[in-house]
Amino acid sequence: MNLEVSFANDQQREVFYARNRNQCFSGGFNNGKSFIGCFKFLVLLSTFPRYKVAICRQVGADLKKTTRQTFFKICPKELIASDNQQDGVTTLTNGSVIFWLHLDKVDESTLRGLEVNSVLVDQAEEIEEKVFDILQARVGRWDDAEIPQKLLDENPNWPKNEKTGKYIAPSYFLLLCNPDTQFHFIYRKFHPDSLDRNPNYFFAEGEWDEGLGSKEGYEDALLHDDEWKEKYIRGKWGISNAQIHRLLSESLLDYSPELIEDIKKRGNLFRSMDHGETSPTCCLWSASYKGVYIFYREYYMANEVISKHRSNIVDLSSHESYAGSYADPSIFHVESQKNGGFWTVADEYLTRDIAAPPISWIAADNNEFATRNRINELLRASPNFKHPITGKDGSPGIYFIKRSDDYPNGCYHSITQLQSQRRKLIGYFEGKAVYDDAREDSLTDHAYDPIRYFVAMHGTQRPAEHRKVPRNSIKWFKNQMKKNKLLVSGSASCSSVN
Repeated sequence: MNLEVSFANDQQREVFYARNRNQCFSGGFNNGKSFIGCFKFLVLLSTFPRYKVAICRQVGADLKKTTRQTFFKICPKELIASDNQQDGVTTLTNGSVIFWLHLDKVDESTLRGLEVNSVLVDQAEEIEEKVFDILQARVGRWDDAEIPQKLLDENPNWPKNEKTGKYIAPSYFLLLCNPDTQFHFIYRKFHPDSLDRNPNYFFAEGEWDEGLGSKEGYEDALLHDDEWKEKYIRGKWGISNAQIHRLLSESLLDYSPELIEDIKKRGNLFRSMDHGETSPTCCLWSASYKGVYIFYREYYMANEVISKHRSNIVDLSSHESYAGSYADPSIFHVESQKNGGFWTVADEYLTRDIAAPPISWIAADNNEFATRNRINELLRASPNFKHPITGKDGSPGIYFIKRSDDYPNGCYHSITQLQSQRRKLIGYFEGKAVYDDAREDSLTDHAYDPIRYFVAMHGTQRPAEHRKVPRNSIKWFKNQMKKNKLLVSGSASCSSVN
């Protein structure tokens, strides 16, 4: 069957003919993203018998009301062999299959078991990065799609799997999305202006296409505030009024061995941790150094047992001495006896029954609303702070040493998650976005929480530059003995010269 399409705009044409494995079509409302995504996948399904795809969206109701309806609107009825809405499976007459997946309640093990050629995610800005990673790994896993003989005759060099000898059907991972902030994982991975962009990823960006909607709808859209228009009409990624924290570029420090050594020598050192069972566990190392706070090391790992986290954190701590080690207060809660709970997570980090060095954590203050303001006070340029490297007055009070090839345990997730936190959108009033004080709970925050715990335990006061040894302590007496020894040595050398 011949499927014909007329492209409404240049971006639709670019997306349809894109051959990169990973693709993203971003833009404002009414630019035909869902249509061209569904049409591209319909062509693949109808061209290659036994081809398999997953078409996904975060919320099941939205998948059913929008993406599914778009697909069946353009798919000829004679191509449909069966459609089981309850199981979320549609089969075409040529044996090709569509799995309809809503990602808000889907089990991760189900995603890991997907065997498909291609994946389409509608409204991809709504999904978590870990879901993106799992889906990306499933693209091209199904190898039983059939390549029509006509295509093989036209291209004698059609690619084959060297191990199985089977011809390889084209596979794509296509994201359709509206813009978000420049800290969203889609921006980081796909957008041309992102420093972390993968050069092999395809990205198309389009504005609201007036030809695809009513004139009245477009005129109503123009009544919204500038932030809304920039995002949903012009299709631009950028800073949102919902963003909670804004990190100045001067707060990002490049790694140098000398800086790390000086921090460990002169700084007052701390650790803060957010523990996760299947979600990532994150530990951050920070220092009160030259009157500011510097996060100088990051540990971030998922799906590991506590003994592994303990070993890794202790290894990275490399015999450093800490003034405090703070953690999420929830790890100190004992589960009810009904659920078989007698031990806390904090106990598991401390017990000697586990073959790993113990770590003693202190329960941190988890008052998020108060801590938010403290973080913002430290992030802004202030006459209270000097830059720890340049000595410039009027600098921020918080800094991060960035991850690099030379310093793989530098900060990365903590930087991106700090900047990505935003307030929850309630709705719109007279064309302006209205946000709740509550933080958007769908965003990843495993590396953001340790920042909160550390700052909550320290406030916004100017930190002490040096650790003071308590008078009459053992270390104080040792220091006095060293001084006396130097004085004696000095006197002896002087008398010998005379």
